[in-house]
Amino acid sequence: MLRALLVGMMGKAFPLYLSMLSSLAGSLVVAAVLGRAHTTELAAHALVLALLAPMLLAGQGALQGMMPFVARAEDDPGTLGEVVRAGTWLSLSLGALFALVMAAVPILARPLGVDGETLAALGIVYPFLVALHAFVASLSASATTLLVAMGRTRAVLALSLVETVLVLGLAPVLVLGAGPVPALGLLGAGIALAACGAVALVVKVLVVRRLLPSRARGWIGAPRWRRVGDIARVGLPTGATLLVKSAALSVLAVATARIGAPEAAAHQFLVLLANLLFFPALAVGRSSIPAVAAAAEGDPVAARRVVLAGYVLALPVTLAALASVWALKGPIVGTLSPDPVVGATMVAVFPLLCWVAAADNVQVVSGMGLVALRRTMPSLYVFAFCYGALVCAAFPLAGLGGPVLVWAGYAMAVTGLALGQTVALWRATSGRG
Repeated sequence: MLRALLVGMMGKAFPLYLSMLSSLAGSLVVAAVLGRAHTTELAAHALVLALLAPMLLAGQGALQGMMPFVARAEDDPGTLGEVVRAGTWLSLSLGALFALVMAAVPILARPLGVDGETLAALGIVYPFLVALHAFVASLSASATTLLVAMGRTRAVLALSLVETVLVLGLAPVLVLGAGPVPALGLLGAGIALAACGAVALVVKVLVVRRLLPSRARGWIGAPRWRRVGDIARVGLPTGATLLVKSAALSVLAVATARIGAPEAAAHQFLVLLANLLFFPALAVGRSSIPAVAAAAEGDPVAARRVVLAGYVLALPVTLAALASVWALKGPIVGTLSPDPVVGATMVAVFPLLCWVAAADNVQVVSGMGLVALRRTMPSLYVFAFCYGALVCAAFPLAGLGGPVLVWAGYAMAVTGLALGQTVALWRATSGRG
């Protein structure tokens, strides 16, 4: 039985992991082509992403609140249709909020002291294109979450590849120009993001309609706000945890930037590596939510066994990835930066990077289990406490020991997350709540 469960989880997690890598590749391409166009435009794009990325991440977390409800309603098309409709209205609401914030970036950035050259590079049209992209991305995340909840992760991978191919083909042409197409710079990046996102959304909607039972396809209509509230009560704390993490990492970036430019660059490279090492367990955790939710329907202890199977699948992959990164740290550091100070800083922090990645992979599997059980408030409390303590300690640690002590504090915070999430999951699956 365990073997069959592991094989099924692997079959769903692996396509999800590849889709994460595909989405990351698309984002890196847009940044790379803007860097070749003009540094100021890249700075303006980075300013927009500093607001957009945490919001979209929080939105994706909030929409994960759909997943346990979808898993428990798969055999009831009527109820499934209500859940899908409620999730769609939640994504519409979040998307509208995100779009308003992105359209107001030029207004919000000026009081924060952003230099005039960067603000001028934003122009008039680009913020509205990013606002459209934010709205579309929220709806797209709703469709993706639904597909994952239905166990259709191969479809998620295929759709992610379609969007990435569109970005790869369109962004360089519109940003840098080709043939009769003029170089549009940052405006071209905005057009590419909005157009590719819109096309991907249309394709996702068509795929979802084809996969849903006929009685569950009526997702357009007046929502049942009680159902929207049920999803929000599960999803919004999850989205809030991601905002807390993003805010804490921003503070760490500022703390290391105050030490010096090489230390700041090393920190950003280390964060990128940590994110890549985080993807496998995140894929396992997200893809296991339907199985945990279904198991918990009759027996909470059975849900614990499914989560343990997730650990059995995720941790060996994590350890293998950590061993590979450790063995190849020299070539990795040399590839990322020729600066000897950056390289020495990264090598010094590598043991702590591995610690952070291992603890983060433990906590995310437990965290996704809590989403499946619809017990997400404990996660928010643990994130607020651990990352709050890290934020308070970041600047003193940076002053005392540089990036090494900053990452030691980061490792302690994530270890606290792993312990807190695991204890919360154990209590939730003990039958005593």
